[in-house]
Amino acid sequence: MAHNEMHASHASEELHHEPLPVKVYVGVFVGLLFLTFVTVAIAGFDFGDFNMVVAMAVALTKASLVVLYFMNLKHDHDRLNGVIFLTGLFFLVVFIGPTMWDAFTRDALDPDRARAVEMAPPAAPAAPAAAQ
Repeated sequence: MAHNEMHASHASEELHHEPLPVKVYVGVFVGLLFLTFVTVAIAGFDFGDFNMVVAMAVALTKASLVVLYFMNLKHDHDRLNGVIFLTGLFFLVVFIGPTMWDAFTRDALDPDRARAVEMAPPAAPAAPAAAQ
């Protein structure tokens, strides 16, 4: 069998499912738009120490929608791609988890740091520029 015939045969075997209906893609798109508005809206709220957690939760939800539907991971019969995606999520937690833990416990481990920020004098107003 020639190389081109073998490649054409392999390519026809790759598609194992029917394409999703357009309404699914439109629904996911509307969901992503809604989550984008949620991202902008929560930027105006102060969640205290959990600002980053809330922002990362919304971002993870949006990324999961893109990967599952637009990249067809939900209907992929080859489970290796799902394992790769979950491995990526695992390493995201491994790298970001300790960083966020450090940010949350910084004031408890170094109380002087928190007081230094509270006692910092206000910045002096800038001097007006000389008129020319």
